[in-house]
Amino acid sequence: MPESEANQTTPISATHPEISSSPNTRRKPQWNPEKNHGRYGAQDYAGCEQVTLTHPELKAGDACPDCATSNTPAKLYATADPGVLIRLKGQPLITGTCYHIEKLRCVVCGSLYAAPIPKAIAQQPKYDVSCRTNIAMGRYYMGLPFKRLELWQSLQGIPLADATQWDQMRIVYPPVKAIRDCLEGLAAHGQALFYDDTPNKILNQPLRVQEGKALRKGVYTTAVVSQVEQRVVYLFYTSERYAGENIEALLRKRTANSSPLITMSDASANNQPKKVPDDLLARWIMCFCLVHGRRKFYEIFNFFESECDYVLKQIGEVYHYDKLCREKGLNAQERLAYHQVHSQSVMEGLRIWLNNQLLYGLIEPHSGLGEAMTYLLRHWEALTQFLREAGAPLDNSICEQAIKIIIRHRNNSLFYKSPFGAQVGDALTSVMHTAARNQVNVYDYLNTLQLNADEVMAAPEEWLPWSYEATLQCRTWREAA
Repeated sequence: MPESEANQTTPISATHPEISSSPNTRRKPQWNPEKNHGRYGAQDYAGCEQVTLTHPELKAGDACPDCATSNTPAKLYATADPGVLIRLKGQPLITGTCYHIEKLRCVVCGSLYAAPIPKAIAQQPKYDVSCRTNIAMGRYYMGLPFKRLELWQSLQGIPLADATQWDQMRIVYPPVKAIRDCLEGLAAHGQALFYDDTPNKILNQPLRVQEGKALRKGVYTTAVVSQVEQRVVYLFYTSERYAGENIEALLRKRTANSSPLITMSDASANNQPKKVPDDLLARWIMCFCLVHGRRKFYEIFNFFESECDYVLKQIGEVYHYDKLCREKGLNAQERLAYHQVHSQSVMEGLRIWLNNQLLYGLIEPHSGLGEAMTYLLRHWEALTQFLREAGAPLDNSICEQAIKIIIRHRNNSLFYKSPFGAQVGDALTSVMHTAARNQVNVYDYLNTLQLNADEVMAAPEEWLPWSYEATLQCRTWREAA
């Protein structure tokens, strides 16, 4: 065989006829009603009850019936990929069991004899920990008010009063608060802090009064996202305080160290802490959200199409480069160098163009376009920290996504009744969202915290979302030893 022919690669379609390089010969997938067709695989249904169906006549190690007919000795073995069949059913959010205890009375003496209650049933509380977990997830994560949960339960014949639901939340609050306080200490030492505000409402909110005048009537919820090494911590604060005041209180828990602090927010004055230690201020890298600046041009696009289109395209090019950094898996230093090579010239050209538009009177400074341009130029350094500091983010999108949980709760439940109710909601939402965003099963985690409440409150650092399974495993080993 000539060497040139020997070096040729055999087409994959020649070795595997079912795979053809021609798109016209590719067979369409055939629908099989006996199989599950959907976006989720069997491994995604971890919360379902797991039942194994065994063969009624055969088991691993038995002789193969087909081979036995041909006098060929062969044994069966269990395959690594068993078949899977999923069946789903609906039920109330809170369900239970009603035990009817038979009672017998003597017709002569009147003695009463009741059926004995099994010890395992008698020692169970009326409300299981899973009951409180489902209420917490429905109320504070899905935004369903207690009255709506009460209606849902009554429609399915298992009544659960709204006042009873609140009583159950007071029970689950202590261990969850211990975890929330521990997460707060971790968040204070994060490498990057993202935060923002959204309005909220507390019905019985006491007003801070000075000289007969209310200092502040509004109520706000601050969402804080802290990057702590490979973990992400989410915290929520609902009170009359602005984001800057909440961040100031959080940073007081930060011990002195030499590592820099990166913060990301919008340029609102309410987001800026007023009192920061000098040693921390010297290491503070303050970033402002580039999306907020971009949005100002997007909102007036129909009135200044050509100018806004130019700005949006330039900012879009920067985001394209940042996407490439993520796709290539660049670390913070490599990402910084990449942006300096590709994005710095784009942003510098945009800055010169914006400055010339206002300097030479091509744009009315007090128009919507002029104010949008002025905003970018006024905060240019904070908006472009990603060109100078390794790890500096472009925008506050991660916090904007987290704050939607509070907006959903506000749109559905409208308000908290009291400051204490807001504290309970903040603690539960913080712990649940932190667990969810760190790929932890929220349902199992809240159940575990309640079942081990005393130990959680004694050592909450051992029961964090990413460490509680190891703690349970260690305890099992100790008990077995």
